[in-house]
Amino acid sequence: MEKIVFKLWRRESESLEKFKQSLLVDLPETLESLVSDLQVNIADEDVDAAAALAQTNYSKNPDAIVFIKVVSQYYSENIISILKHLTSKVEGFIVSESIILQDDSKDHQGKRSDGFSQVVFLEKPLDMSDFDWFDHWTHHHTKIAIETQSNFTYVQNTVVRPLQKDSPNFIAVIEECFPSEAMSNPSIFYNAENNAELLLKNTELMMSSCSSFIDFQKIEVIPTSRYRMIKDNKS
Repeated sequence: MEKIVFKLWRRESESLEKFKQSLLVDLPETLESLVSDLQVNIADEDVDAAAALAQTNYSKNPDAIVFIKVVSQYYSENIISILKHLTSKVEGFIVSESIILQDDSKDHQGKRSDGFSQVVFLEKPLDMSDFDWFDHWTHHHTKIAIETQSNFTYVQNTVVRPLQKDSPNFIAVIEECFPSEAMSNPSIFYNAENNAELLLKNTELMMSSCSSFIDFQKIEVIPTSRYRMIKDNKS
């Protein structure tokens, strides 16, 4: 089984709402027999309050990120073709998934999940080895990310390889889900509601850890609405 992450950009002539409908209505029907899992994350108006959290050091952030699982990427070229027909640009990455936190009660198949989902694409700093990068992420940062934030879903995806030659050299894709209030309230985001001292402590711990392994000139942070459209279709 392989998990593939696709970044999607809509055509300029197409409204975000129409693009959203094509991903939530047409795409699941088309892919139902081809994938065992389909998750659609869309940067729609429901996450407008999280605009300040968005970051990019590349071209325009994608309008959507689609996560699929297939038996083998070898048999999924037609999926890429389908996605290309719906978009102006597609970038794909095969990843290895590690689920640290996942509150399934927040997901509602075929409907918008509770809260919002922050999707993060990371490149490795040039002066850091792969081993040291993953060692910090696994043995130091993960615990801090869980303890200092209000995330109820936290999925670490290690990039195995890109599917396009000219794609950014991403090393990881992170999925984190937070309460809706965390979009605009840092104290809720950092799990320190009504506690200024804890907010400062958690923010400093998180930023210190991030600075140790993240190149902030090579990062994308995309607030999205999360839709679990197909789950365990072939289990």
